Amino acid sequence: MNNTTVFRKNAASLAGKIVVSLFMLPILGVWTAGSAVCSILALIAAVLGLLGWKGISLTLYPGYDLPQILSIPLGLGLALLLYASFVYTRRFLRRCLHYIQS
Repeated sequence: MNNTTVFRKNAASLAGKIVVSLFMLPILGVWTAGSAVCSILALIAAVLGLLGWKGISLTLYPGYDLPQILSIPLGLGLALLLYASFVYTRRFLRRCLHYIQS
């Protein structure tokens, strides 16, 4: 291999790492933190909705509320979806960090 080929290969790798650093890391970091916080908030809202807190209700559209007993299953389902999003986004974030370090 000549020096030009090695330089182009290193330049392309560096450009990829810069793009990942500038765009992917902030997005994945915010998404990971947000999904973790929202999964906890979904559980708290489900419990408060079951207890009859006035500010929390399950409304499909104005004027039609779902029964309070459905707040736990729907809240748990939402919390599980958000937790799964947290786990997979954190895994992808770790892969991006490993790529940048290599």
